Amino acid sequence: METPVVKQRMQMYNSPYKAVLECMVKIYRTEGVRAFYRSYTTQLTMNVPFQSIHFMMYESMQNLTNPDNQYNPAAHMVSGACAGAVAAAVTTPLDVCKTFLNTQPLLVGQTGLVHAVRTVYKLGGARGYFRGVQARVLFQMPATAICWSVYELFKYLLLAKPADIDLDLRLEDSAELKLFPEIKSVAPMPSAAPIKTIEMPSVSGASIYGALSLNTMHNSDNGVSQTGLLRDMRHS
Repeated sequence: METPVVKQRMQMYNSPYKAVLECMVKIYRTEGVRAFYRSYTTQLTMNVPFQSIHFMMYESMQNLTNPDNQYNPAAHMVSGACAGAVAAAVTTPLDVCKTFLNTQPLLVGQTGLVHAVRTVYKLGGARGYFRGVQARVLFQMPATAICWSVYELFKYLLLAKPADIDLDLRLEDSAELKLFPEIKSVAPMPSAAPIKTIEMPSVSGASIYGALSLNTMHNSDNGVSQTGLLRDMRHS
């Protein structure tokens, strides 16, 4: 809880704090540790209705934008943004009280939600509970849209079956063929002809050695006979 206290006190107009560490040290020295948890009860009181409204609105929007309950990034983003906007607007009064408790260190007795509700009404009336509602809605809409989009994406990737992913790929291919019909006219690449193998008869090593030896002897005999024939022709 100390993070919202420091953030909001540094965001005040003419804030005396220049750095995060300086703000934390001064708050601790002047108000003690309890100052960081002054709006803890208010924070819990706000988060319960915020999350309840948030989830109910998301499911309701999903029934409108995604009745087939399929993975649809656009539908998830729109549903998340609308759910965050409604939840933020409804819980703005509690957020105003929480901000009041975090940013008013000098008011004596302002230590709880009941005191904050009374003081806000005394200073600003009923309209005071909705001051800053536009900024709060604009902050929550992209945050919840991104949150639900990322959640639905990982749920789809983790739970989708390989057959579903193949179907999506085939649907994408068919969509591309509709956009580019000339892809169908492209001739397929000819497949390479299979290489025929010739089975050689099995020959042992001894047979190969004997054949080489016989061939060598035959060639040497022919060489000797041819040499003798040439010698006789010269003498004659």
